[in-house]
Amino acid sequence: MGSRWATAVLLALAPACASPLLAQRRQVSVLVVPLTAIAIHDLSFGTVLPGIPVSVSTSDPMHAGQFEVEGPPAASVRVEFTLPAVLTSGGNALPVFFGGADGFADFSHDTPPHSVVFDPHTPLIGTLGTGGLFFLKLGGTVSPSRVQIGGAYSATISITVYNLGS
Repeated sequence: MGSRWATAVLLALAPACASPLLAQRRQVSVLVVPLTAIAIHDLSFGTVLPGIPVSVSTSDPMHAGQFEVEGPPAASVRVEFTLPAVLTSGGNALPVFFGGADGFADFSHDTPPHSVVFDPHTPLIGTLGTGGLFFLKLGGTVSPSRVQIGGAYSATISITVYNLGS
């Protein structure tokens, strides 16, 4: 009879031992707010004449490239541009250059604005404003040769934005 009693005690203790293991299993929901980027305005050099370089400043509202990025308010972000070395039209190439002051970022649009001039060849790290927005502007210079063939020249500029967290 002693063995039945021991079995009964073990069965009664088994559910009590298992309960803490179930209590440790929890579900966690994580809300990830994505970053979205849109091109507001293409970088445009306008009419270019052979042999005459044309530069566009980031402060030129009609010609500078403009991008808007939206994400979680106060998040740290890393911005990287992939920039072309030439614009093309058919088989023709037009050299394009981006200098150390050809990038401009406005991270807050709060008062006062928190803006920075940067080299678009190097990554930029900043913090989004309280509205979760920031704006980028891009300038550059084209340098046509004296025998540059006419045409509509273009290239793709890519922007990658990483959310580094808050």
